[in-house]
Amino acid sequence: MSDLSARTDHGSGQNPLRSVYLRLVAEESIPEEARGQFSYLQPVATDLLAGIVLDSPDNVRVLSDRDVALVEWDALAAAARANLLSEPVNYDSLDLPGGAVIHILGHPESVFAASKVLVFDEAVRAADGPEIPDEGVLLVVPNRHNLAFYPLTDKHVAEAVNALAQFGQGAYEDGPGRLSPRVFWWRAGTLTSITLFDQESRTMRISPPDDLTTIMRRLVGATS
Repeated sequence: MSDLSARTDHGSGQNPLRSVYLRLVAEESIPEEARGQFSYLQPVATDLLAGIVLDSPDNVRVLSDRDVALVEWDALAAAARANLLSEPVNYDSLDLPGGAVIHILGHPESVFAASKVLVFDEAVRAADGPEIPDEGVLLVVPNRHNLAFYPLTDKHVAEAVNALAQFGQGAYEDGPGRLSPRVFWWRAGTLTSITLFDQESRTMRISPPDDLTTIMRRLVGATS
């Protein structure tokens, strides 16, 4: 019997879904030979998946297909999402020298801070963060404890991109619980990587899609 099925024992008197959370999962953390056991995981962006974990006193583990089959899916997914939203995180902002402002959702003791990207707009509102523009935000989720973002609202976008890229790479390498060093564009719930890796030189560069390039140029031109 898995620990999830034990928690769904109605005789225990416990809420069976109290300890499940929607969570961002690094694709590299699921071994190739085991991926058939986690087919319900959904791609979110390059190298990132959305899954559901069980947070127990001993560990936090990604539920397998077998675990998920033990519980009615809609109830499981709704509980996992609600629990992620209710997970407390700190909100802070950082003023950069050139004028850009980076916003941060994080918590040193929470393994779910970066996963707030899966409920991003609601999480930012709940934390009394900035208003999210229609153009979206640039963000990084380098490890499980940090989500840093920059709303696309002003001319300081180049400084913000550089800062996010540096922070993302450094925090990813430092860990623990690393997720991705990439910079992403979040817009209306869709997450798109704007980082390209050069396998030969083992370097990475920022390469925004055409839509984002147009937005960035307009912001710089409108406020310069």
